Amino acid sequence: MMEQPDSKSAKPLYKQLEASLKEAILCGEYQPGQQIPTENELSAQWEVSRVTVRKALDALTRENLLTRVSGKGTFVSSEKFQRSMTGIMSFTELCQSQGRRPGSRTIKSVFESIDDETRCLLGMTAEEKAVVIERIRYADDIPVSLETVQMPPRFAFLLQEELNNQSLYECLREKYGLWFTHSRKMIELVYANFEVSHYLGVAERYPLILIKSEMIDNKGELSCVSRQLIVGDKIRFTV
Repeated sequence: MMEQPDSKSAKPLYKQLEASLKEAILCGEYQPGQQIPTENELSAQWEVSRVTVRKALDALTRENLLTRVSGKGTFVSSEKFQRSMTGIMSFTELCQSQGRRPGSRTIKSVFESIDDETRCLLGMTAEEKAVVIERIRYADDIPVSLETVQMPPRFAFLLQEELNNQSLYECLREKYGLWFTHSRKMIELVYANFEVSHYLGVAERYPLILIKSEMIDNKGELSCVSRQLIVGDKIRFTV
């Protein structure tokens, strides 16, 4: 059980709460992926202000012991994913291979103008618009990446597909006989803007890993350019 605060201690109350929560996490009282009590509940339990509670939770979030999920609450951080940077594996397959529950929510599924460089890579004319699909990807209901794929207009059929909680790779392979055989990747560090921070449940300017991939399909064509913004403390990469 979590220790109660000592009002006579020289240690600030938020530091006492931080230490008590940290001990509860490390000793297994709260398991990875488990939601902890709300700010209101902790405030009432400890008889302290929500400001005090928030300072303690912010400190544990910075240590990557807790994850704040917008609109849902605060959770004990799960162990990092292991993701290889070689080969092709869908997010759904990655989750399933590590005992996680995959999920996705479609934000955008449209025809849209894209930048000239990507348009040329996809072999499109200046007049054509691309199929653009943007989704939040979840592992055990926690958002871990924001994924945008851009494809030539011949993939318009995907705009009719229900891709919430559905693997795009699996849909292409099983329904249309198309799959990706290899890719070229570029990785860089970026920072979350207001919109991305809202989708991923992180603070604005939070560091993210950006992976840009140029995907080659089983017909030998470069038919997909993807852009993944990944919460860096959720995934460990191997090369």
